[in-house]
Amino acid sequence: MGNFCPGGSSSVRHEQSPVSTNPLPEARRIQTPVNAKFPPALVAMSPSPAARGLKPKFPATGTGQKTRFEKPQQRTRSVDNPPPPEKTARSVDNPPPLKPAEKKAAVVPPSGKIVTPNLKMFTLADLKTATKNFRSDSIIGEGGFGQVYKGWVDETTLAPTRAGVGVPVAVKKSNPDSAQGLHEWQCEVRFLGKFHHPNLVKLLGYCWEENQFLLVYEYLPKGSLENHLFSKGDALPWDTRLKIAIEAAQGLTFLHNSEKSVIYRDFKASNILLDSNFNAKLSDFGLAKHGPINGFSHVTTRVMGTHGYAAPEYMATGHLYVRSDVYGFGVVLLELLTGLRAVDPNRPSAQQNLVEWAKPILQKKKIQKMMDPRLEQKYPPLAVVRTADLILRCLEADPKNRPPMDEVLRELEIVRTIRDEPKEERRKRGSGSDKNNRVNGYGSPHGRRTGRAG
Repeated sequence: MGNFCPGGSSSVRHEQSPVSTNPLPEARRIQTPVNAKFPPALVAMSPSPAARGLKPKFPATGTGQKTRFEKPQQRTRSVDNPPPPEKTARSVDNPPPLKPAEKKAAVVPPSGKIVTPNLKMFTLADLKTATKNFRSDSIIGEGGFGQVYKGWVDETTLAPTRAGVGVPVAVKKSNPDSAQGLHEWQCEVRFLGKFHHPNLVKLLGYCWEENQFLLVYEYLPKGSLENHLFSKGDALPWDTRLKIAIEAAQGLTFLHNSEKSVIYRDFKASNILLDSNFNAKLSDFGLAKHGPINGFSHVTTRVMGTHGYAAPEYMATGHLYVRSDVYGFGVVLLELLTGLRAVDPNRPSAQQNLVEWAKPILQKKKIQKMMDPRLEQKYPPLAVVRTADLILRCLEADPKNRPPMDEVLRELEIVRTIRDEPKEERRKRGSGSDKNNRVNGYGSPHGRRTGRAG
C-alpha cells in the first residue's frame, strides 16, 4: 500500500474561533535569533544558575502569534528557549541529565513511559545525504507542515547511508511558506521527544539549520489508515479494523493519563499510521496541547483541526477538553464501520457530513444499513451493534457525557471477544423483519457510494 506519511495525506484546516473568554496564563512572544545556525537543545533541559535570565532566541513565525505555556513561571530549557549556541552540542549519546526531583515526577501508566530526551541532532547535510538531496522521487507524502521524504540511515549510529543500506526513515521537512511550521515542529519535539509508547510513532531526531526545520521518524511501510479505508485496494477485514481501533485507543489513553494530560487535538484516520503488521501508531503531534491544570475543565485556544473530526464545543467556542479527543475517536470508529469519509462533498448534501447523517440511523440500531460492503458481512452482528452504541456515546454533544478513553478502550476489548454466532441463530434472526436491513439492500449508501439511507 501507500508509503508512510507522518502528516497524513490531507492537510490540516485552520479556522478562526470566536473571541476566547478564558485566556491561558501569561504568554511569551517568540523572538528572532541572531545568526542561529544550529539546532536548539533537547527538550526538558534545566538551566544552570549562570544561564538564568537569558532571553529566548528563536525565529519568529511572521504572524505575531504568541506561544502559550501552562506554567510560564517554570524556568526550563526547551525547544522554544534554547541555550547559547556553544551549549547546543547535545547528541543522542550525551542526553542532558534530569534532576532527581524530575525523575520522581515522571509517573505514567505502565503501558508507556516518559524518557530522558535522547534524540539525534542531525545536520542538514546528513539529511540531504539520507534523502538523495531531497529529490522528488524520495517524496512519500505531504501535509500542512511540509513534504515528507524517505531516507536511509545506519541502524546503530543513525548516520546517513545510501538508499537501500541500513534502515528506512521518514524525514519531514517544513514548508518555508508555512506560518505554522515552526510551532508544529516545536510541538513534535516537545511531545514525541518526551513520550515513548508502542502506539505513538517514534521520533528519532530533528534538525534546525539555515532556517529549516526537519524531523526524522521511524518509517511505517503500510501508510495511513485513511489510505486503506478509502482506497480501491484490498479491504481491511473486521478483526484488523478492530485491532487498529484498540491500538489507537491505547495511544490516546496513554496521552490522556500521562503526568500532564495531553490533548491530541487532531485525531483522524490520516494520522493513524500502520507498520508492516498493521500495528497502529499515532503521528503528527503538531497540534497537541497540555490539558487543563489547577482544577480547570478546559483550555481556551484558537480553533485548529480538521472539519468533521473536531468536537462541536471546540469549533463553537475554542474551549478544548480532554474528551474533545473522544469525539474525534468516535468519528474514526464510525469510518471504520462504514468505510465512508467523515466529510465527502461528493455525496448528496444531506449526507456530506457522516456524523449528522449516521447518528439517527445509529440511534435506531440499524447500523448494518451503513456497514462497509467490502466487509462482505464478515463480522459478528452483535459486535457491530455494541460498537455502534459506543460511537453514539463518543459523539455526545456535551463532553461531560462522553466516556473517558480508558473506558472506551475497555469496551473495545469486550467487543473483540464477541465472535460470530452460530449459523442457526443467525438464520432465525434473518427470517424476521430485520431481513430488509441487510447490507447492500434497499437504502444502502454503498451501492454507488452516494445513495440515500432510507
